[in-house]
Amino acid sequence: MKFNLTLISFLILFIITVPAFAEVEWSIVEPAERSVILSGFTYAQAKMPLTAEVEGRVGAIFADIGEPISDANKFACLDDTFAQIDIKSAQREISRNYVDIKFYKKEVARHKKLVDKQTIAVNVLDKLERDLSSARDASSIASIHKQRLEEHRRRHCIEAPEGWLVIDRNIELGQWVRQGEVVANVGNYSQLRVPMMMSQKELVALKKNKEAIELYFTEYNLKVQAKIDHISPAFDEATRKTLVDLLITKSLPELQGGMRVSLTLKIPDSDNKSYAIDKRALEERYEEYWVQRKDGKSLRVKLLGEQANGKVTISSRDIKLGDQLKIVLH
Repeated sequence: MKFNLTLISFLILFIITVPAFAEVEWSIVEPAERSVILSGFTYAQAKMPLTAEVEGRVGAIFADIGEPISDANKFACLDDTFAQIDIKSAQREISRNYVDIKFYKKEVARHKKLVDKQTIAVNVLDKLERDLSSARDASSIASIHKQRLEEHRRRHCIEAPEGWLVIDRNIELGQWVRQGEVVANVGNYSQLRVPMMMSQKELVALKKNKEAIELYFTEYNLKVQAKIDHISPAFDEATRKTLVDLLITKSLPELQGGMRVSLTLKIPDSDNKSYAIDKRALEERYEEYWVQRKDGKSLRVKLLGEQANGKVTISSRDIKLGDQLKIVLH
């Protein structure tokens, strides 16, 4: 009986003292984050001027402003009548050389037999072999000339990548175009680019969250995913900001330039006027908020807001970065 009373007394004492041994964790004071909203506009992923490689008169236009380039990759073609005539002339020259080669080959073969029989002089055979070699050289030169003419004719058509849209055009049917003249501009609108100027802190925040970049389209009330396409190695000397190109990877209701977008970034508070701590380190007493530092001192703080990651934003003159605040887990 005495043993049971002792056991009961021990259990009661254990239960009473359990709270005193509750686990203690610490919240590290970190710089609070503030939201920065950057704005920009959509542009074509890439743009290209189309120039005429030869001069001539415009014979056909295959795409107007806003229309895509077809799978033939042609925007316009210049009249190539004279180029076709030159190619036919080169072809006739090749045919004539082929006839000469055929003739000299037969003569060389026949005269070799006569030389073997010693019925004809060797110098006659040598001359025929030289004529055959000259005919072959002439045929090779004529073939190269024809290839050059065909390439020249091909360049009468001004080509562009398939699917790119015509931004503007500077030619009409029948118009004379000079070599090197820009006749149109095309752009790749299958994906959209959003250039933005960013400070170093904004750029760091963007890279930190590069796998989950979201752009908000105000006109469509729509959020879309984006990724970093290019980061300029240079910076603007006036603003000390860097140009960053974001690439939209999701389909949109419209694919065109000039649509306004915004990007929200979370960057640390550089003035150290606000801090982020674990919400569980905050204690409310009579509509006031208190925290307990590791040295045991209780400090009154001002609650500025809550974050989605289980932390709160506070301000206090008595707290600095790196301080440890008590969290009691019951």
